[in-house]
Amino acid sequence: MIDNVTVIIPAHNRPDRLQRLLDYYHGTGAKIIVPDSSTHVFNGQYDEAEVRYLHRPGLHFLLKIREILPMIDTGYVLYCADDDFAVPEAIEKITEFLDRNPDYSVAQGHYLTFIPDKNGVVFYPRYIRYFDSRVTGESATERLKGQKGIYAPLLYGVTRTDIFRRIYSYCFDENDELRFRNLFLAEEFFNHSMLINGKYATLPCFFSARERIMGSATETTVPVSVIKNDVGYKAEYDGFIRALSLMLVDEEGVSMQTASETVRQVCACPRDNATVVFKRKVNSFIGRYRVLRWAVRLSDLRFRQKGLNAVRGLESYPCSFSTPEREAIVSAVMSTKDR
Repeated sequence: MIDNVTVIIPAHNRPDRLQRLLDYYHGTGAKIIVPDSSTHVFNGQYDEAEVRYLHRPGLHFLLKIREILPMIDTGYVLYCADDDFAVPEAIEKITEFLDRNPDYSVAQGHYLTFIPDKNGVVFYPRYIRYFDSRVTGESATERLKGQKGIYAPLLYGVTRTDIFRRIYSYCFDENDELRFRNLFLAEEFFNHSMLINGKYATLPCFFSARERIMGSATETTVPVSVIKNDVGYKAEYDGFIRALSLMLVDEEGVSMQTASETVRQVCACPRDNATVVFKRKVNSFIGRYRVLRWAVRLSDLRFRQKGLNAVRGLESYPCSFSTPEREAIVSAVMSTKDR
């Protein structure tokens, strides 16, 4: 049972995915909050004793989260996107780890990507280059500078609720306006914020499965490499830097200038070269035309095989063998396809 955890599902225009996720968590003891920015209200089935649903059409992600902060009354909290499955058994292991290690602010485990197809559900590894990483510096500055190599987003890890609440106040300026709105910046803000407030661990357990969906928000949002280098986004990027700098000042007592220099150094990102820009345009073009989806499938196949070779035999990556946790996800996905 994970009755000390609140799962936030920031739903948006995918009612079938939301339904399968609510079904998946039913009976686990988790408290569920669904801030739903979908165009239409969700008319699916759920247990109102477990789930608190709010329909906020078109509301920005960060504004949705600010509204629900007072509703969280558990010791731990995590995001679970409506196309993900964060495994209850792993969540329980991670909360036990955090209970034993109060100097850690966030922890997570290993990820899989999955694709439903006509023959069932295909799994392959995700974030394999950075599994089992930890950031254990004793100061916030040490941790910020010591996170190189981490890519798996801390945004979806299990987090202490008191820290989770505190960091969001920094997203808003003196006029109560958002300092930044880009979703990739929001994800990066969470990464850095959690490291300012404590240590981080990736535990060797199967933690989450994420569906590969063409045209998702991550494929339509302006990349951070553009945000950080294009003069047209300077005000937004400066707002992002200021939010983190203020937090670092409050945590360590350094000057605003020192904090800003540290944050800019950590967040620096080179401008995309011509090859990266070209690949991004090609991928965008392919994604718009169904007749060209074979190229995406070929790329996925090559990536999948490389990952499977790298994690062969690891129990925390049950891609090609069965575990109860994996089969629970397969069952949830297939039940949705059958409706």
